[in-house]
Amino acid sequence: MKMLRITGRAWALVCLVALSACGGGGGSAPAPAPTPEPPPVEPSLSTQCQTGSVARLELPAGAQVGRNAELSLLGCAAGQVFSELRWTQVAGPTLRLMSARSQALTLEPSEPGSYRFEVSFQDAQGRVRSGQAEFNVAAAADTGLLLRGEPSAYSNGPLSVRAWAASLSQDERDTATVNWTVVDGPSTALQESTGWRVLLKAPVVSQDSLLRLRAQVSLTGGRQLSQDFRLLVQAPPRQAASDALFPASDPVSRVYPYLAGGPHAQALKDCIYTPSLDRNNTCTLGRLPLLGQETRGELPTVEQVMRRVLVSNDWMGEAFEAFLREQDSHGDFRRLLNASTAVVIGGRVRPAFYWGATGAIYLDAGYLWLTPEQRDTISETPDPRSDYGAQLRYSAPWRYVLNNAHADGVYPVAERRPRELSRLAYTLGPLLYHELTHAADLVPPRLHTQLSGSLRVWQAGPALTPAADLAQRLPFYSQEMVALGRVQFFGVTATAEQIAYGPEDVARFFSLDRVNDDYSYSMPIGETVSAEDPAMLVEEAMMQLRYGVLRDFAVTTPRPAGGTSTDLIVSWGQRGRIGEPAIRPRVALVLEQIMPWLDAGTTDRLAPPTPLRAGLSWGQNLDQAAIAANRPRVLTARERLIEAEQEQRRGIERARRAQAQALQGGGPRVRQ
Repeated sequence: MKMLRITGRAWALVCLVALSACGGGGGSAPAPAPTPEPPPVEPSLSTQCQTGSVARLELPAGAQVGRNAELSLLGCAAGQVFSELRWTQVAGPTLRLMSARSQALTLEPSEPGSYRFEVSFQDAQGRVRSGQAEFNVAAAADTGLLLRGEPSAYSNGPLSVRAWAASLSQDERDTATVNWTVVDGPSTALQESTGWRVLLKAPVVSQDSLLRLRAQVSLTGGRQLSQDFRLLVQAPPRQAASDALFPASDPVSRVYPYLAGGPHAQALKDCIYTPSLDRNNTCTLGRLPLLGQETRGELPTVEQVMRRVLVSNDWMGEAFEAFLREQDSHGDFRRLLNASTAVVIGGRVRPAFYWGATGAIYLDAGYLWLTPEQRDTISETPDPRSDYGAQLRYSAPWRYVLNNAHADGVYPVAERRPRELSRLAYTLGPLLYHELTHAADLVPPRLHTQLSGSLRVWQAGPALTPAADLAQRLPFYSQEMVALGRVQFFGVTATAEQIAYGPEDVARFFSLDRVNDDYSYSMPIGETVSAEDPAMLVEEAMMQLRYGVLRDFAVTTPRPAGGTSTDLIVSWGQRGRIGEPAIRPRVALVLEQIMPWLDAGTTDRLAPPTPLRAGLSWGQNLDQAAIAANRPRVLTARERLIEAEQEQRRGIERARRAQAQALQGGGPRVRQ
């Protein structure tokens, strides 16, 4: 017989429970304590919401090689908010994930087999939960149709999905009929539903829901292709009761801190890009300081910058980090970022802007994609446009030029070409110099070590900003251009006199002044200082000094209906106007305050401007070497394609500027 041995401690405990058995006095024994009920067993994460479930999985149905397969995690009730989410592939041929930290993934299996993912996340109470998702991928039964897009979106968020059929010839693609429909899920209106791309707004939902889209392609000869795309639609976070910085009409993108465990991760979530922000609850510098407060005004490391980054997909942070490491060799962008609190990069951030209300810069991920697969996650929803000044009888085109050619190229979506990291300097570079000049104008570098934590960003600036100092000491003069700026950027109705101005009148107003772009004249009615004046000076000067890129600006005839910018006739223009003797002192004054790490003689290195040839078209003026040889040439088909894309970009830029100006005023300085 096996004896049960009881230790001294255990024996003492037994005695306490039954005193009479151990000689411990008389009286009746106390009633035994009730046995606690065991906690309910939470069901394992599965494809069903069971009693006690917080979330469920949506697995790819009928996945095949060469076709898209969506994998999603859905909350089981309204108000479920998940954080610190991460997918990890643990079985099957390796798949490339555009983002392993969102609630939905789009996968592209290239081999048949069994695939398994682990997912972990925190619920609204901070409890860590996890589970596994397993599914099979079959060999392709026929020619595959691949649908690509961002697989999750907040309610009312604009997005696009594109269909691809790599096995089809160009002729087959051109003659195919494509039709998009909603198979099931919340009611949704589709736009452009008969092409290879469909546009839509995510429907309004109160909890995580799936919307299933279907693309059906009919080829000449009767062959049919069909494929579904499952979009996870999420209810956005709580909206501010009133005066929201990000109203429901302009919804935020879903973003998260790129470095999940970074020291500012929670503050980034609360202070930068959430619908709950209003003008009264923006964060103080004590909660989220400027980067320059952390670095004490010194050059930030790339690691310090990346701790301030929010993204909607992992690749965006990876591309931005690579850009800083390889294209910011002088440290300009990192130093300028000292004046900011954060960097937001999103696939649906439109337009890109700096906002003094939060101290953050918001970037459209379209400036950063490097591969076609990355580009597929960016919404193709058309950018805002402005028809302000449509009655005016002139145009003012601009472009960046390198060696008598467009500095940046063109990448038609259908060509599926990657983009070199070095090319980002010519598109992202001007944007960063411009928007971060706004940040340094609001809170100049000289103040970064002196700021009180009780202040908000928009309260921290000096009474005399660099822009105001420039306006006092070296102002511009043309009131005609200021008035035209209010027509172009604020929607003020043009007068009969302004409508009567021809290109030669505007060229005279502009060329005799000392600004480098007509946006420099953008000032709200009643204001005497243009924040855009120093931003334009820094943008053009630094692109020339750091990258050898020159900027063309011209006053031309207006674009005729159905025409293109290539055919505009130049009345007056310059390449590299920033090198004008009258403008250089203004550049030097701004750089001294915005970028004090530069040498005092930096502006001496600016090249003198080259006049564009009046009477020739904007397109012919691209190749100045050909003009100098008296052989002006027309643009090639590829160059005209680049110009068409740049014209579109100019229209977007003007709309962005108009939108920025319209939102200014009252409380914190808003989008610029």
